[in-house]
Amino acid sequence: MIRIFGPQKDSRAECPGQGIVPLIHKVSLYPFGLLPQLDIREVSPSDLDQIVEIEKRAFSVGPYSRAMLKRMFRMRRSFNYVAEDSGKIAGYVSAIPIDETTGDVESIAVDPAYQGRGIGGMLLDHIEAEMKKRGLKRSILEVRDMNFESIGFYRKHGYVEIEHMVTYYHEYFRGSKGAFRMEKALQ
Repeated sequence: MIRIFGPQKDSRAECPGQGIVPLIHKVSLYPFGLLPQLDIREVSPSDLDQIVEIEKRAFSVGPYSRAMLKRMFRMRRSFNYVAEDSGKIAGYVSAIPIDETTGDVESIAVDPAYQGRGIGGMLLDHIEAEMKKRGLKRSILEVRDMNFESIGFYRKHGYVEIEHMVTYYHEYFRGSKGAFRMEKALQ
């Protein structure tokens, strides 16, 4: 059972190098013996170094650069969260509304050292809940067409392929530059 503690009114957490930051919620995966406690909170500027390293470790092809991540986090109306384990960032997610009804999951990544523990699903659930709070009705994202692991992850979370783009990416991954656009109705 995953237990969510909070969010409680005016809940805050002290983070190394960041001071006091708003705490979105805490999740305990301890019943599974995976992590004693994980915080999901908004990205802060001091998280950038760790997120850049996660990008490099999580994506063998085409990780976002520091400049790209900075730009993404500063985009007007974007919302960005990290999953944190005792001061260490385990993963992050970023999304932006593209119109009045649709949110685009710009990026989601979990440090390989933390993969397989449900953190990606927690981050995706969290960003979808934020989309719903903002009145968005559907979530879209793009995923490499040869990234079978990620496609399976998104399908498991209710996404379906709605478009195939043959040359979406600049770099090849498993022999392809293509991507699927996937969509999920938010209910």
